Amino acid sequence: MPDLLIQASLPELALIVLAFFLGLTLFNVPIGFALERLLPRRRIFDVPLAQGQYRFELVGNLVFLAVAVTTFTAVLSSGLVRFGETSLLRDGLTFFVMLAGFQVYYYFLHRAMHHRALVRFHRWHHRSHVTTPLTGQSMSFVESCAWMIGYAGMPLVMSYVAPIGFWGWAAYLVVNIGGNIVGHANVELTRSVTGIRWRSISANPFVYHALHHARWTGHYSFQSSIMDRLCGTEWKDWPVLLQRVMDGQPLRSLKERADPS
Repeated sequence: MPDLLIQASLPELALIVLAFFLGLTLFNVPIGFALERLLPRRRIFDVPLAQGQYRFELVGNLVFLAVAVTTFTAVLSSGLVRFGETSLLRDGLTFFVMLAGFQVYYYFLHRAMHHRALVRFHRWHHRSHVTTPLTGQSMSFVESCAWMIGYAGMPLVMSYVAPIGFWGWAAYLVVNIGGNIVGHANVELTRSVTGIRWRSISANPFVYHALHHARWTGHYSFQSSIMDRLCGTEWKDWPVLLQRVMDGQPLRSLKERADPS
């Protein structure tokens, strides 16, 4: 861990953590909104936002940031995470293990959040039927805490298998947070549908997750379709709907379907 963090007092550490999470949010949210303005012909849903959506999404973001700052300040100040010497190999392995591990963790967390017993904690996020860049981190206190298990709890456990790389962990958070925020923009960036189902294993089109918000079930994966593919929760018609959006024909109903053939 960098000397700056080791030597910081608890209030100083909290301010550094706040600057990290708030800075990433303030950097990526405008990118998402700029993409929506610059690519009007790639709009995914031509459906009005919920009444007061930006307001309740902003509240959800504040809850998420408060939980993230509290969690990371506590974890970093505790000294419980075992960090190894900085090296390209260690940081690279940390990054890719986090990348794979979070995909699995989030899939099962997300499916659990749709269970009758837990859905009340996930409803805040799903108030956004049409997504915006503010949707990604708009969630309840309990769901925010569950994300922290993946963000901080997973690397803590990993560090007792082998010391992790601090910069690999930080780099993954940058990619995860940026992808989560910008990936909720109501616009599609994909350039070609050819081979898209296989390419979605490494990165989903934005349409993929937008359909989850519209349909409620299916497409529980995070940034990749691989877990939905393995667990049979993928909607087969999404490449057809993706093509419509890419052709400049936004989806005009949350219930819109297509023949997958």
